Amino acid sequence: MEKLSSEYANHRGKSTFKWSSYLSIYERNFEEFLNKPVAILEIGVQNGGSLEILAKYFPSAKTIVGCDNNPDCASLSFNDPRIHLVVGDAAKSHVVDQLASISPKFDIIIDDGSHRSFDIIRSFVLTYPLLAPGGLYIVEDLHASYWREYDGGLYHPHSSMTFLKRLADVLNHEHWGVPWAPSEPLKGIASRCGVSLEDEMLSSIHSVEFVNSMCLIRKRRQGPNRIGHAVIVGEVEIVTHGHKELNNTDYFIAKNLAQDHNPWTQRPSPPDELFDTLMVNISDLQKTVHTHEIEIANLKNSKSWRVTAPLRWLSQRWRFLIDKI
Repeated sequence: MEKLSSEYANHRGKSTFKWSSYLSIYERNFEEFLNKPVAILEIGVQNGGSLEILAKYFPSAKTIVGCDNNPDCASLSFNDPRIHLVVGDAAKSHVVDQLASISPKFDIIIDDGSHRSFDIIRSFVLTYPLLAPGGLYIVEDLHASYWREYDGGLYHPHSSMTFLKRLADVLNHEHWGVPWAPSEPLKGIASRCGVSLEDEMLSSIHSVEFVNSMCLIRKRRQGPNRIGHAVIVGEVEIVTHGHKELNNTDYFIAKNLAQDHNPWTQRPSPPDELFDTLMVNISDLQKTVHTHEIEIANLKNSKSWRVTAPLRWLSQRWRFLIDKI
């Protein structure tokens, strides 16, 4: 049995709840931090058992902080002096300031909080700056982002999954082919959640990994996050010629960069965020059509009905509707 799974299997202290698949994922990703003096933040404490297990799993950890907005958590106490507890909402800046006063940087941040999309996005934007370079940010229980009760849905334009998936676009910012800031595709979601995104912060995202109900985000300094230069080796070019002299250049990226005329790039906002506006426009259009149908019926019933006049009128009305679409 792996070390973390063993810690869970043998734990007899405060209770905790994790899905079985999470343990192997944590085992794989926590290994590099195992014997280092790490600082860990967990958002969402419940009964506090996970904090006790993290303290045992990371014997060299210097600080383990739990944050929960349930006031009942104030009654929790821990024998390990490395464990600290902050009762408050990690999606609020003054609470994040409290966390930073305990540890200015964290090597691992785990969001196991409310699971509501609004809270997940705000917590990420506010606490990610506390993540140390080389650190790992984990969001748990993302299955809730598909549920209406948690501000989500499969195609919800402002769900936590939509936000996190767009972070993958941020990773590929240098290939967009338009002179936009990394934060551009996220502005709508950020505005809706009442936060602002710093481009420098987004540029430090090194990788975004999705597994069932989880997202793992790694932070690196900006340089290693770029695609880098072409590495071309070998002497024989039988099929494709002329690559050898392009070694150690970014020729391939520069050549295909400009996307000024790409209709799927040159948009004022992501298409899914226009859904609400589109539905309002369709509703207004349907009302207009219904009004015109009544007018046509009234004309047909009038004594002054003429063939040519209604045809001209219909032509003008349908042209108006087509232009509106």
